[in-house]
Amino acid sequence: MYNPRMLRKAARPTVSTVVSAILAAWAVFASPAGSRPARADAPWVYRSIVLPRGAVALDLGFGLGHEPDGPPDNGSITGFGLNLALSGSITHELEIGVRTGFRLDDNGQATQADGYGRPFETETYGTDHDRVANPEVHLRWAVARGAAAELGLELRAYLPIENGSSFGLMFGLPIVLRAGAIRIDTGLYVPVIFSNPTQTVVSVPVHLWIQATRTLWLGPLFGVRVVSGNGSHDEYPLGFGIGSALTRTLDLRTWILFPDISQNEAARTFGAGVALQIRFE
Repeated sequence: MYNPRMLRKAARPTVSTVVSAILAAWAVFASPAGSRPARADAPWVYRSIVLPRGAVALDLGFGLGHEPDGPPDNGSITGFGLNLALSGSITHELEIGVRTGFRLDDNGQATQADGYGRPFETETYGTDHDRVANPEVHLRWAVARGAAAELGLELRAYLPIENGSSFGLMFGLPIVLRAGAIRIDTGLYVPVIFSNPTQTVVSVPVHLWIQATRTLWLGPLFGVRVVSGNGSHDEYPLGFGIGSALTRTLDLRTWILFPDISQNEAARTFGAGVALQIRFE
C-alpha cells in the first residue's frame, strides 16, 4: 500500500549513498586538473565539464510548460518561454556565464516555461513568475580531470530583478563519470534562497547518457531533492533527453521533464523544450 511517509523517510539515505558512491568513484579514477581537456567537438560523453580555453557558447532555447489549473474547472494550462545563456572559458579550468529567461504569455509565467528551454539543465532555482526571469551568473572550475571521471566546483548567484524575489546562491559539486559509450552527469547541488524564511534545497541529479553514434546521444534523467523552507518535502524529477551535434560547433538538444513524479497529478505537470548551442572557438 502506498505510504508517502515511508517514501520520504527512504529518500535521505539514498542521497547519502549516491553522494558517497560518486565521490568514491572520483577518488579512484580522477587525475589532476592538468590532464588534457576534451575538445568541444568531441562526442558528448567525452566533453569536459567546462568549455575549452577561449571558447564561447551561446544557448538559445524554447520551452513549453504544462500544469493543472486547479478548481473550479480542474483543467490545465500550457505556456511558453525562451531561455538565453552565454558562457565562456577564460582558462582550461575556469568557465563563467550568465543566463536569463523570457515568459511569452501569462501561462508561461505561471509554469516558468523558460526553464524547460534549458534541455539537460535540471538545477534551475531562484526564479519567480515575472515576464523576465531573474538572471543567473555562474562560475565553474574543473578541479580534476581523467578519462573515467571529472570533478568540478561551481558557484551560482541569482540576482533578484523579479517582483518579490530574493537573492540566492548555489554551491555545486558537478561530477562526470565515463565508461565506454556511457556517461553519468551527477554531483551535489545546494541552492540557498535568502527569502523569509530561507529556502534550501539539497539536490543529487543523475543523468545517464548513451553515445548512440558519434553525433547522437540520449538517455534518462533522474534525481532526488530535499527541499526545506516552510516545512520540508522531497522531489523526484524524471525526464528523457536527446542531443545531436549538427556540426562541429552546433548542437541541437531536446527533452521532456516531469519536475516531481511524487506529487499529486504528477503526470499533468511537465515541460518540454528544444535548444541550440552555438560555440565560437
